Amino acid sequence: MGTFTHVQWMLINGVLSVNYNAPLLTKIFWDSLTFLDPIAAILLFVRPKTGLVLTLIIITVDVIHNNLFYIDELYINAPNLTIWIQKYWMILGQIIFALFVYLRFKYNYKAIKMIINN
Repeated sequence: MGTFTHVQWMLINGVLSVNYNAPLLTKIFWDSLTFLDPIAAILLFVRPKTGLVLTLIIITVDVIHNNLFYIDELYINAPNLTIWIQKYWMILGQIIFALFVYLRFKYNYKAIKMIINN
């Protein structure tokens, strides 16, 4: 889903779009995910340990970055829960995906090691 969202944004708005309404480094980071997300997905199949670690790094940095970037809207001056979910469903989805990656990381890493060593 991440790749699709980033590609769609770039096709509609262009690279480093002013529509981001964000600093240059944030624009670069968000646009870089257009390439990093599919690389991580491909690596999950061709180099599973590397893909798993890259996925963990990408989602960690993305969640931290987005929560810091939107800290005022998300937490300090947040609307009621229903409006928050409607407005920030993508960030909520990132957080849920990150939790899944964190909770399954050790198990998946061990399973990959076992398969590779056999």
